[in-house]
Amino acid sequence: MNEEEKSPESTAGDDSAPQPETHKDDIGDELNRLAESFGEAVRAAWNSEQRHQLETDLNRGLRSLVDNVESILKQFNESEQGQELKEQAGKVVEKVRTSQVTAELKEGVTKGLQTVAQELQEFTQDLEKKRASQPKQDDAAQDIPVEKADGEDVA
Repeated sequence: MNEEEKSPESTAGDDSAPQPETHKDDIGDELNRLAESFGEAVRAAWNSEQRHQLETDLNRGLRSLVDNVESILKQFNESEQGQELKEQAGKVVEKVRTSQVTAELKEGVTKGLQTVAQELQEFTQDLEKKRASQPKQDDAAQDIPVEKADGEDVA
């Protein structure tokens, strides 16, 4: 068989003309190898002594910071300034509470006065309606017959 008669399968081993399908497999394989290498690098970095040391240092530093802040707050709380601040805060709270009670009392008195005013207005309107429905006394006096001593009616 000469070279021109070779089938496509026999040329697969030939380095001079690789098949397109082989390129797809090579790219996929390389991407898989790259992903595995990246994963191994991340695992190695995560498990490294430097990362563990950094984590330990950060934990120690944060713990120290919290301890220092608590100590400063405790000292301030026990100091004269801290006590004065507590007293002033208590006074402010009392003023707020007192002003709230005053506001509620004012609101209650205002509503009570409004209710009394409304009741008086309704009472006045009822009296005026009754007065308007009754005949006038001047007219009623003219309609009452008056008898004379002799028994005759005088109109």
